[in-house]
Amino acid sequence: MKYDILIIGGVAAGTSAGAAAKRQDSSLSVLLVQKEKYISYGGCGLPYYVEGIVDTIDKVIEFTPEKFREKKGVEVLTLHEVEQVDFEKKIAKVRSLESGEVFEVEYGKLVISTGASAVLPPFAKLDDERIFTIRNPEDAMRIRNFLESKRPKTAVVIGGGYIGLEMSEAIAAYGTKVTIVEALDHLLGNAMPEINGVIVEGLKSSGVEVLLETVVKEIEPGEKIKVKTSKGDIEADMVLVAVGVKPNTEIFTGLELSVKGAIRVDELSRTNISDVFAAGDCATAKHVITGDDVYIPLGTTANKQGRVAGRVAAGGIDRFPGVVGSSVTKIFDMEFARTGLSEQEAKRAGFDASHVFIKSRSKAGYYPSTAPIYIALVFDKKTGRVLGAQIVGKEVHRRIDVVAAAIYGRLTVMDIGYMDLAYAPPFSPVWDPILIAGNVARREL
Repeated sequence: MKYDILIIGGVAAGTSAGAAAKRQDSSLSVLLVQKEKYISYGGCGLPYYVEGIVDTIDKVIEFTPEKFREKKGVEVLTLHEVEQVDFEKKIAKVRSLESGEVFEVEYGKLVISTGASAVLPPFAKLDDERIFTIRNPEDAMRIRNFLESKRPKTAVVIGGGYIGLEMSEAIAAYGTKVTIVEALDHLLGNAMPEINGVIVEGLKSSGVEVLLETVVKEIEPGEKIKVKTSKGDIEADMVLVAVGVKPNTEIFTGLELSVKGAIRVDELSRTNISDVFAAGDCATAKHVITGDDVYIPLGTTANKQGRVAGRVAAGGIDRFPGVVGSSVTKIFDMEFARTGLSEQEAKRAGFDASHVFIKSRSKAGYYPSTAPIYIALVFDKKTGRVLGAQIVGKEVHRRIDVVAAAIYGRLTVMDIGYMDLAYAPPFSPVWDPILIAGNVARREL
């Protein structure tokens, strides 16, 4: 069995790579090998399926293998796992997870998009049906079935990142009392102090208990699950472990790895081995501000990197300029978004960084449904260059995108302060919160 391009892994990066390769050169033979039975799904939509906002799992499935083959012209093998790759001979050893059959696939170019797996601390005993992680549709279906059938009264979510907070809302929708346990002194990875305070208070007002600087030592099974922490024991009917992810790169010998064990790639998604590309949650990206390799696994990045990898592997020209770490999420009645660097990250990168923190309104003060919005804007004190922002409140999405665009354009807080942003009372105050933050920062220079 021989193909011009072999893609290991599907979902965002793999399917994007396959589609881009066939668009670039439809004559190429392309094979995608996927360990799971699903090849293309919206992982970011899984918490909303669990919550019931999305009523069926089919709605987060973008392509079935059959539909992808028909629409994109890519051959697909699901429930097959690549166990070994000989980069010199350009041969991959593949095993069927159903029959156990092992066979070899020769390739001309290889795209690795093996994604990432949930980090499982030593205390996580997944053989207990009440303890969960969430990475794919099958995980989501198992959690939702448990919530609907067992109706747990209490739950502990271990980890206060994006998945932990989104899943806390999903679980609480079933009337379950949720406790979030986070080892750091803040949530969401790098939430700055003022922003973190708003988020914690918002969670508490939604009925969620938040325990910061609390380390889980052990999970003890019993009639009730006992979560033993550095601040005492917590009893629960279910536990979700959401302490992060790690790139799936263990089987590849000879590839240069970087941050957190992710595969180092350049702007063309090339690895250090000729004719081998990598994209998505198994790979690094360049940070636009610092120029450093970073590991920020997001579906948006995976789609873009996958497209570049597929197009270049098929003989085309493309490049991925890098990331600034933009993200947005909904947490009960709050929205949180971030882009660029926090003040602490900026200082570690060598900038003379500072930040301002402002509170404003999402709309004109007299307009119905206006709500508080809080912005922390990070900048360089010497040049005024915008380095990042974090926003919590209502209607934060378009505002964080303004800051992301400013970062890509290397704009300063002086530039932001007088930007001609659109205004009407249903959408913004006359002075949009972004403008206010820029002007407050300008006074600090």
